[in-house]
Amino acid sequence: MFDINFIREEFPITKKCFNVYGSETPRNLIYLDHGASTHPCQRVLNKYIDFIKNYYANVHRGRHFLSMISTELFDRVYETIFNFIKADKNENAIILTSNTTTALDMVACFMQGTDGITLVSLMEHHSNDLPHRHRGKVLHFGVNPDGTLGMADLEQKLKSNKVKLVAVTGASNVTGFLVDIHKIAKLAHENGARILVDAAQLLAHKQIDVKPNSDPGHIDFFAAAGHKAYAPFGSAFLFGPREILDRAVPYVPGGGTVMFVSEDDYVYANSPERHQGGTPNIAGAIALAESLSFLSTIGMDNVREHEIELTEYALKRLKEIPDINVLGSIPSRNRLGVITFNIGDLNNGLVANILNNEGAIATRNGRFCAHPYLSFLMGREDSAEIIRRLKNGEKFDIGGAVRISFGLYNTIEEVDYVIDMLKMIANRKWKADYEKSDVYFNCKDVVLSAS
Repeated sequence: MFDINFIREEFPITKKCFNVYGSETPRNLIYLDHGASTHPCQRVLNKYIDFIKNYYANVHRGRHFLSMISTELFDRVYETIFNFIKADKNENAIILTSNTTTALDMVACFMQGTDGITLVSLMEHHSNDLPHRHRGKVLHFGVNPDGTLGMADLEQKLKSNKVKLVAVTGASNVTGFLVDIHKIAKLAHENGARILVDAAQLLAHKQIDVKPNSDPGHIDFFAAAGHKAYAPFGSAFLFGPREILDRAVPYVPGGGTVMFVSEDDYVYANSPERHQGGTPNIAGAIALAESLSFLSTIGMDNVREHEIELTEYALKRLKEIPDINVLGSIPSRNRLGVITFNIGDLNNGLVANILNNEGAIATRNGRFCAHPYLSFLMGREDSAEIIRRLKNGEKFDIGGAVRISFGLYNTIEEVDYVIDMLKMIANRKWKADYEKSDVYFNCKDVVLSAS
C-alpha cells in the first residue's frame, strides 16, 4: 500500500518553507525537480550520518573494528544493487562510481577497441552521447513526431552498419518516454551489438529486471545514480559483463586496482576493484543501498502507480492553461512523471522564475542536457546557427522549455496549486516586474522556515 502521509513524513524537505514575492506568509516548497535530483529520506540520512559518526574508515585496508565494519557495510552494497535490478552476480560485476556520466564514459572507454560504430538515440542526455563521440564513430537514430523512439530507424541502421553498441536511455529526461529497452536489446543482440542503458531517470520509478545473460533481451550495461533515487550526491554504479570488465584496462589505474606491483610489472585485480581506483565514496554507496531498500519496502509497483496517477491528472489539468504547448504526445502509462512545456511565447526562464519567486515551486528550465531532442520537439531548425554564433563568442538565449518532474512525496493538491499558478502566468498576472533585477532573490536574503 502506498501511504502518502507516511512517505511525506519520511522526507524532511516537505516541511521547508520559503518567503515569496508579494506574500507576508512563507509558502511551503513544492518540489517538482526530481528529474534533476531527489532528496534523501530520513531513513537514508540516518544511515549516512550513522556511518560518518560511528564507522568512518576506509574499506579493504585494515584489520581494526572500524575498517572491518566499514568493509562489511560497503560490500553489502553490491548485493543490494544486484537484487534491485534482478541481475546475475556470477557473470556480471557492479562498479561503484561517482555519477552516471562517469559510468557511461566507462562503457565508451571499455568498448573503444571493439570493431564497429555506436548507435546513439537522438533522445539521449548528453552524457550518453558525447562520451561515445569522443571515443569513436557515432550514428544517431531518430525519434517520431510524438516524441517516441524511432524503432524503424534503429532497426534499419543496425542492419546496414557494423554496430558494436546501442546507447539508449531507459526513460527520457525531457518527455519521460519509457523506452522498451528489452526489445532494443534483442534487436542489438540479433545484429551482433551490445546495449548500454542510461537508467538515471529510470532507477527510482519503475521495477528493473536486466534479465539473465542468456536471455535475448538481456541488458549488457546499465548505469544509474543515487542522487536521482533518494540518495546523496556522489554515488552511482555501472552494471556490466565480467568478460568485458575483467579484460579492460582499469578506467583509472591506481591504489586498489591491483593484486600486486613489482618494480617492473603489475597484476590488475578483477572487477569491481579493477575499476575502482582510490578511496570510494563509502558513505554515499551505503546510502544508495539504503535508498534502494527503502524503495523496495514501498514497492516499485506502488511507486509506479502513484506516479501514473499524478501524471494523468497533471496532463488533464494542463489542458486548462491558455496557449500551453506540452512537448511530446505520450500517454501517462508510457512515460515517467516528467512533463515539459512552454506557455505561448513566454521565456522559459521567466516562467520558472515566477513559479519559484511567487509560488515556491521548484521546476527546471532550459534544454535539460538533451539539446538535439528538445530542438526536434520544439520544431527548431536553427541548431547550426546556434553553434556558429556560440563559436563566435556571442552570448544569447538559446531557448528551451519548463519541466516538472514528480517524485514519491508529490500530491494531487500540489498539482492543483501549480495549475493555478500557471493559469496566472498564462494570463500575464504575475506580481513582480521581472525586468528589474531586484525581484530575483539572493540566496542569503531568503528566509527558510519549517511549516
